[in-house]
Amino acid sequence: MVRDDAVRIKRCIESLRGAVDEVVVLDTGSKDDTVAIAQATGARVSEMQWPGSFSVGLNSLLDQVRTDWVLRLDSDEWFELDPKVSLGKAMDEEKNYGYKLIRRDILPDGRYREISIFRLWRHDPRLRYEGLVHENIGNAGIEEAFPGMNVGSMPLWFWHDGYSQGSDAKLRRNIELLEKELEQRPDQPYYQAMRAVMYRDLKDPRALQYLNSVADQALQDSQPSTRMLAGVFSSLLQETPDAEILDDRFQKIVAKAWKWFPDYPSVLWAIGAAETRRGDLPAALNAYLRLEELAQSGRYERTMSFDPAILGPHLWNALGYVAQQLGRYDVVERCARRLSGG
Repeated sequence: MVRDDAVRIKRCIESLRGAVDEVVVLDTGSKDDTVAIAQATGARVSEMQWPGSFSVGLNSLLDQVRTDWVLRLDSDEWFELDPKVSLGKAMDEEKNYGYKLIRRDILPDGRYREISIFRLWRHDPRLRYEGLVHENIGNAGIEEAFPGMNVGSMPLWFWHDGYSQGSDAKLRRNIELLEKELEQRPDQPYYQAMRAVMYRDLKDPRALQYLNSVADQALQDSQPSTRMLAGVFSSLLQETPDAEILDDRFQKIVAKAWKWFPDYPSVLWAIGAAETRRGDLPAALNAYLRLEELAQSGRYERTMSFDPAILGPHLWNALGYVAQQLGRYDVVERCARRLSGG
């Protein structure tokens, strides 16, 4: 689904050449050459006016799919490496109905962040997107269509440069849609947490209020209501003022973060930094050692976006510093060795 992205649509489509049977594009009101370029690149293109809902547009697009599998890419996304072999192997696996792929989001300063995102699945009309923005395919449809089957993960990655020139305009558009979503369906923990994180990204003064409100509810729960709480907890651990980090409530947030998200790099990084700020260096060491374990094994959760450097140079510097303060010179030595490339 695309609008006014003539600059990037050709790159997206050509990155799939030979890896898919056909490319289907839905244009939602472009004023530039997007449609002509997509057609010239071999895509089957339809058009509709922007419906004010990402799920409505994407479901209309899914109605036009004729293949057995769906691979979704946005126009500002592309594969650098030919995905044909990896996609073929994934689709041959009978126990999985779909897969999460790794998206690398390029930032304005040239760095990138990674996130695992559901983008490849067996086509079935019961799989439908829900939500005005930050849409997801509903679990009810998945369970009905593919009972007993799993969603797999694969090390196939693609680039995304939609944020490379800054993200404020997109965030403001998305927040407007998100607020409408919460007006229509207010009791959605996913969107409540998403709103808090998006206001944080905009550096809006309301962010801390929303983050704390979501966290207060989470502290009463025995299980996480949404994995987006990982973003809320990591934000609060980093942004809570120094005057409040010794409070009992802050410690409860740390404890919940450890319990619910022990495999999330962004959460462990935030815990390590928070415990260092609090002066609890043994606790900081535990968080960084856990992060080191995940970095070495490669078995960590990518559901929340994170900077890969926290599994590399940033980690070795932070871990080495804390270990030195505690006299753990064995840890200091291996961190120094990794930083030097040895």
